[in-house]
Amino acid sequence: MAIDASEKILESSSSVSPAELASYGNRVLKTSEKLISTLVKPTDTSDSVSFTLPTVEGQVFMVGPQVTLDKIPRLDTTSSSVDIDLIGIAKNNKGSAAVAFLSYNTMENLLKPDFFNKSNDTVKTMMSTVISVTLPKTTNTKLTKPVNFTLKHIRDSNPSGSLSCVYWNTSEWIVDGCAVLETNSSYTVCSCVHLSTFALVQTSSSSQSNPPLDLLTWVSVILGLLFLSVGLLIFALCRWTRMSDQICGRSGCVRLVPEGYVRELSGSSTRSASDVFDVDSKPSTSKVSQEKHCNIMLSLERVNQNTNKSA
Repeated sequence: MAIDASEKILESSSSVSPAELASYGNRVLKTSEKLISTLVKPTDTSDSVSFTLPTVEGQVFMVGPQVTLDKIPRLDTTSSSVDIDLIGIAKNNKGSAAVAFLSYNTMENLLKPDFFNKSNDTVKTMMSTVISVTLPKTTNTKLTKPVNFTLKHIRDSNPSGSLSCVYWNTSEWIVDGCAVLETNSSYTVCSCVHLSTFALVQTSSSSQSNPPLDLLTWVSVILGLLFLSVGLLIFALCRWTRMSDQICGRSGCVRLVPEGYVRELSGSSTRSASDVFDVDSKPSTSKVSQEKHCNIMLSLERVNQNTNKSA
């Protein structure tokens, strides 16, 4: 059977090109739909058939002209379910119609989420099994109401990711005609205005931010800058204190005199630097002698003047 044979290609899917995977997936879908249609039998009221295989679960429900149901029961598999207005569809087909519901457990390995036509910088994750809803042996397949299906999440979802109800269009997953009605951590309810092969795909940024980690990073950066500022301040204070010790240290402000000059004076004389300043502050010997000479000359001139007057 083609459905079970899909396991063979899954073993080597890593070496198969995307185009080949899509082609093989299309063949599996078409073959399974033809096989499931053989389970449809004419009925006057209603009838159903269910089956379970390792790779696929399925259910077929049929109604006839004498059906007494207002609506058919929900069609269920282990990981999904579908609600469809088969009674309304039967009214447009002389009172008879049938719906086939399939859930593929491993189809995501063929119709990969990467076929979803979103930008390449997003991470795409298949969040449900791939399901297929068809109307076998029904002439008028126009829906009277949108079909709703519930998809159980097969893996944990990313809280910051975006969920999309998608359907398979020969070579890619697209969202046209489908929308998310409700979602939680366990399942998502989708609504579509047409029948096809459906799945739930989650997209998230490849560089997804982590708020706690971002906060920790900012705190680390701020603390690093703070400690750097404190370190520079301490370095500046220590350098200023060292310069102050050199300027006003061992002998007060005398250190403002070039140290080499003080050493030169100390080496050539027993006088200290303070003695040098004291000597510089006193009048020199030659200057005192000149003042005394001037005073003597003035006194002699006064004596001569007095002598001339008395004469």
